Amino acid sequence: MVRDSIIRPSREKLSKIKMRLTHDQLNKTILLFMIVILPIIAIDLAGRQEIIPIPETLMKVIQGIIVILVSFGVATLFIRLTISFIAGKFEGIGQPEEKILLSKLYVLLVYVLATVVVFLQMGIGMQNIALFLGLTATGFAFAIRDVVLSYIIWFMLLTKKPFKMGDYINVAGEEGQVKHIGMFYVLIDPSPETYADYTKVPNKVFLEKPIRNYGSYKFASTFDLYLKNVPKDIIDRLERIREKGSTLKGADATFYLNSDSDGVKITVEFKTVYGDRDILRDRLMSMMLQELDISA
Repeated sequence: MVRDSIIRPSREKLSKIKMRLTHDQLNKTILLFMIVILPIIAIDLAGRQEIIPIPETLMKVIQGIIVILVSFGVATLFIRLTISFIAGKFEGIGQPEEKILLSKLYVLLVYVLATVVVFLQMGIGMQNIALFLGLTATGFAFAIRDVVLSYIIWFMLLTKKPFKMGDYINVAGEEGQVKHIGMFYVLIDPSPETYADYTKVPNKVFLEKPIRNYGSYKFASTFDLYLKNVPKDIIDRLERIREKGSTLKGADATFYLNSDSDGVKITVEFKTVYGDRDILRDRLMSMMLQELDISA
């Protein structure tokens, strides 16, 4: 109860701050829209009333600009007013990545509808609109192939889910926790407990390089300890190492003798969370060195 009473006010406060910021952004958007559109409308009215002599060609250009500004301005305001409501409808659906994708698709749909309205207001038929959009999309795709490829890979990452936000991954030598999956970069944090360091991995890397996903909980790690001199009682010592290893908190370690071209070794496999991996490895190594009477 005490914990709930502490958490609830903070959540309410954050909600109020978020709402206030949303209203501030909306007010700024409306103000900017009015500053831009009102002078153009005034010029259009002055031309219609013949207060100012404006050529007919220029009048058509001004009217086209007004249609474009009004259509996309209304679309932007509509998105700002409804995006929180739409995001709330997706609150219980799937993972955060899916919510991001659905929100982006919603924004894209609204702007596509605004574009269609602009063309219809200019007297362009639906067939011409479809042809224009098709040619524009094709030319746009060729002009910015890297951007389009990055967007396609982003879509694949969100839908195919090779990893999720919060998972620990390794790709192209970069390792850490996935903090954000963007349209151009994936943000990987090698030390989630701090905020100063992170790595931005371009999306195309995930198409070209293999991805190792450690998951968001415990994952397997392994290391080898080579023995220059094998003690005669190695079996007994290995048994004691296993007993001590079982007492280490969160170790979940397995020890067994192994060998390769470099010699005899003890292979250790253990499971732990990403953040405790190095600490647990040091503890296991120290315990083994002590039991085997090997100086570090």
